[in-house]
Amino acid sequence: WLFVITKGIIVFGASFVNVWMLLRLLDIPVSLRVDRWHWPLFALLFGFCITMLIGGLSGANGSEPRSQMIIVHRGVINHNGVGNTIAALEKSSQAHFPYIEMDIQETSDHQFICAHDNGVRIPGKGVQEIDTVPLSTIRKYHRVELFRDYLRVANRVKQPLIIELKVTNHSDKLMGTRFADKFKAGLTKLPHRVHSIGYPYLRQIKQQIPSLKIGLVTMLNVGDISKLNVDFYTMEHLTLTNYMLKVIKGSHRPVYTWTDNSHLGMIRSAVMGVDGQVTGQAKKLASLKINLNRDRWVLLLNFLKDYL
Repeated sequence: WLFVITKGIIVFGASFVNVWMLLRLLDIPVSLRVDRWHWPLFALLFGFCITMLIGGLSGANGSEPRSQMIIVHRGVINHNGVGNTIAALEKSSQAHFPYIEMDIQETSDHQFICAHDNGVRIPGKGVQEIDTVPLSTIRKYHRVELFRDYLRVANRVKQPLIIELKVTNHSDKLMGTRFADKFKAGLTKLPHRVHSIGYPYLRQIKQQIPSLKIGLVTMLNVGDISKLNVDFYTMEHLTLTNYMLKVIKGSHRPVYTWTDNSHLGMIRSAVMGVDGQVTGQAKKLASLKINLNRDRWVLLLNFLKDYL
């Protein structure tokens, strides 16, 4: 009951503030004194607040969390290696978590390398975006691993991957098609997946490999993305709201959050009802114990954020 009452206060209070701001925008005088001709307006506004209150209280109060799919961020578990390297992949694959997530970038000569950051420092030229530099130049100054080799090792150790195809303003318009053509054979040996912020590239990949699951990565959770033709969503956990989650879950597609490394963040995502979490603390997530009656209070933060 304490949870419901607190939620009601948040919803009613936020609704009252919204109404007050609307009245100010319309230049309608706000006064505690209610004249006779104001009663219809007052009744209408009061009804609006009550409706919002009932709607809020009947909304998501937290459901029994489903088992979280654990996705190892950049192939690293509890700081056991360097992200996006074959060495970390081989080590982390021994834990047998469902997926390892990793990042790839395309060079200017259309080679795919394992890397997270878009920039690479080239002596005399400063930091250059990877997709503007050929592989041979990058290799002069940095040790890099090819995605071709990473995928081969993943298939050998039977470790499914979620591959993030990184996108910049200079990304080649046919990068998705080229990626799918190059790696189709390797990508179909295990239930690998690809996700990216670049929706057009995902569609190119899906057209070449229809059986491959593709997912949209979001950095700021705004707008209605439920109509996009993808198989799953990987959403930034801090900006994920109950409303967005409800809309997407209505389309019966899984939602994963990134990057949940703290105990509180893991609980919040699980209680909200996501299907899995991308984390660098896979062992912590695997041992997470959730008591809905005890941990549901974290949802109050979401309810407040939904109205801000």
